[in-house]
Amino acid sequence: MDVPNGMRKSVNVLLCLTAVAGIGWSGPVLWDEWRTYRAVGAGCADLVPVREVRGMDHADPVLRNRRSLDREDLPSACLIQNAGDDGDAYGAWLFEAMVDAGPGSGRDTIVSRPEGELPERFARMEVPVGAEVSGLAGPSETTVRLDCPDGTYRGKPAQRIEVTAGAAYTGMSSYHPEPATPGDRERMAAIAVAAAGNLAERLGCASRLPTPPAELPPVPEPTAAGKADGTCAWYGRLESPSREQLWMPDEAMGAPADPHVFRERCALLLTTDSARTLFDTAYAGTEGVSDDEAPSGDPSEAWWADVQTFYDQDSPSVYVGSTGSSKATDSPLAPGTAGRHKDSGLWWATSVCADEPAVHVLRLHYGYSSLSERAAPHFERLFRAYVTDVAARRDCTDLEFPVGSTFRAD
Repeated sequence: MDVPNGMRKSVNVLLCLTAVAGIGWSGPVLWDEWRTYRAVGAGCADLVPVREVRGMDHADPVLRNRRSLDREDLPSACLIQNAGDDGDAYGAWLFEAMVDAGPGSGRDTIVSRPEGELPERFARMEVPVGAEVSGLAGPSETTVRLDCPDGTYRGKPAQRIEVTAGAAYTGMSSYHPEPATPGDRERMAAIAVAAAGNLAERLGCASRLPTPPAELPPVPEPTAAGKADGTCAWYGRLESPSREQLWMPDEAMGAPADPHVFRERCALLLTTDSARTLFDTAYAGTEGVSDDEAPSGDPSEAWWADVQTFYDQDSPSVYVGSTGSSKATDSPLAPGTAGRHKDSGLWWATSVCADEPAVHVLRLHYGYSSLSERAAPHFERLFRAYVTDVAARRDCTDLEFPVGSTFRAD
């Protein structure tokens, strides 16, 4: 059927007006899209995949760059925020990426007296990313490492790349509770692996990390000591003499044991009821010990300790920090040595695992650490059992243990 000329003209005018209206509406949207991509892209030195950041569960349509990453001066970090309701004011922190490369990357700092740390910090157990990725995923961040001996950074061999990607909204209770959502935990792993690969390409590194799995292992929770598994499986098998039973933690929290991780940990807890029994039996009435130090029954006052191993320590890169600080304050724990760190509740042993030096650490924390001279002798055998288990799992030789006198008061 032919359309009259007058009607055809009216339809054309209507279509044109609709197109103009669409362009007018989409212009600001496209502009916001472009600004968001530039905020994440340029702010993170074009190393971070923008699509993954924009896909985070609490991402606003518009993002803003709060701090920029400088790939010429690493370590460096970028911080991305939601833009806020009006599209301009800074909203909640959303995402942060920390990037490092060169001989200094992969440095670990361990706090020597962490009894002041919050209980929830102790519970932040990392799990292996899996799929043969050299990476660890916590409740709100993922850190990956990529060896890069053939790359060049600042005119020297790059040696290693380390990237940490985190959901920075965690801890911001006025916006979103912690920890990160399961979806964002998995996005952090993908982002960290992608950023490491992008930096490797720029530095001339041939190696790349495998694609991370679609789902990460869940964040571990404490379990009865006899049911401990993963990095704590050795503790479930440990039999203590009756005189030591009272001192031994009754819960454990481990992660899956994975030969590709660069760090592992087993956390051990003496629950509050058991801590009270120990205090009444071993400490009450002891000179210099106040009843104020007795456990109150609050679950947050569980006594705890942990053991950790740092792998691939081809140069001294495990440093000791002070309470409440992640900054190194002392010399590194050198491969081939063993001992106790000054007067703190920290002991270390060393070995060679799969032809690479490793450092093993025991720490006595809240409760145990404040009275460590009495507790320490009971943990010597525990520490040896842990390191021996690691040696069997990771093909370790040349074990160096602290001498027995370091676990006893002078």
